[in-house]
Amino acid sequence: MDIISLGKKINRCRKNLALELSDVSEKVGISIERLDEIERGHIEPTGDEILIFADFYKQDYKYFISNEKLSATEQIEVLYRKFGDDFSKEDRWALQEFIYLCENEQEILNYLEYENVNFSAPKYPNVYKSQGAETAEKLRQFLGYKNDELYSDLFSEFRKIGLHIFRRRLCNSKVSGLFIKHPNAGKCILVNYDEDTYRQNFTLSHEVCHALLDDEFEFSVSFKNDNDYREIRANNFASSFLIPPSFIEKLRAVTWNEELIVDVANQLKVNVQTLLIALKSNNCIGKSQYERFMVLKIPRKQKEDFELKGVSPTIIESKKTLLEKGLSTYYVRNCHEAYKNGHISSGRLAENLLVDESELTSILDLFKLKLDYEY
Repeated sequence: MDIISLGKKINRCRKNLALELSDVSEKVGISIERLDEIERGHIEPTGDEILIFADFYKQDYKYFISNEKLSATEQIEVLYRKFGDDFSKEDRWALQEFIYLCENEQEILNYLEYENVNFSAPKYPNVYKSQGAETAEKLRQFLGYKNDELYSDLFSEFRKIGLHIFRRRLCNSKVSGLFIKHPNAGKCILVNYDEDTYRQNFTLSHEVCHALLDDEFEFSVSFKNDNDYREIRANNFASSFLIPPSFIEKLRAVTWNEELIVDVANQLKVNVQTLLIALKSNNCIGKSQYERFMVLKIPRKQKEDFELKGVSPTIIESKKTLLEKGLSTYYVRNCHEAYKNGHISSGRLAENLLVDESELTSILDLFKLKLDYEY
């Protein structure tokens, strides 16, 4: 075992989370002195200690002991060098768990022999705003959508093309979402669950554009009101994907009022501002109407979440809490399917769902799933 390389990996994991040796020592039960010696590559950790590090830092233990097992730790390190001040300790933990969920999901989908459809996004030598709309239309056609047809579940549509999509609540409300190109899992998207539901739909679509058109970069972090050319292109993609041009065409002869604006925005599952920008840029409303309607807001409680559609009111708050941690129905059901087929143990299932094994039954109950001994 290369203890120098191992020590550097453990050190990188700790620093990515902005933790002191004392923080780690308190959590894992290993003395500060021994942790320091391990990170410096002076001593070799025991097998149990490697498993402890893997569990604590949410890494595959093979990453620490092998040069072949890759991790996104390096990308995260570079991301924090550039944007470190924008991520609190809590956000760094959320981001690490997001990476962990992406790795788990890819492993589970491999077990289940899940095949993605391969969408080849156009490659452009330069960056222009209009490329966003062009790519959105190509993707809609690829997914089989006709003319002004809308989506039943935006998250499911994007997962079809092999994207790992998770939501986590971030403390920094300036960060809408981010895209990371994982060396093993592939293209991974995080949406800030702290935003309202319709804003999350826009953020998701925005990050999908980065995953499709900016995948030469290892990561992309999107901040609110960022006017970078690539961000503008991604906004154009999101608007065009959520509000198809063919849908806009039907609205040219419409006489607009406050109620109709809100109704159409709800139908599209976008915020009023997003709809108004699309209408104005397509000459469906004038400047005075744009300014008059811009004050309209849709109450949060009226905004339907694609991934909570049809959920019983008695468990919806519990489901929201799970979504906030990244545990979507899609992810939970796939993990359970791998467990049911014998690919993973109940212990591993609990790890995948970020809970202790004693909590597993209550989590699965929310999805009407059971452990083998309960059938």
